[in-house]
Amino acid sequence: MFILNETSNRNMYGYHDPMHQAGKHFVMAEHFERMKMAYAGDPARFYQYAECEYYHKALAHRYKGIAAAGM
Repeated sequence: MFILNETSNRNMYGYHDPMHQAGKHFVMAEHFERMKMAYAGDPARFYQYAECEYYHKALAHRYKGIAAAGM
């Protein structure tokens, strides 16, 4: 019988931890914010990167809320 516990290698790096996911999506949102500003002169790309930034910020806040509710 295989039992998952805290020392299991399937969760060794905490990838399923909501705070890890929140941090990852905050970093992605920052990246897309920089890309958005880099393409300020090109409206199509500007709004494309703005949409990605909004998506990752929303996910980051969602995971942060999940982490806060679990504590």
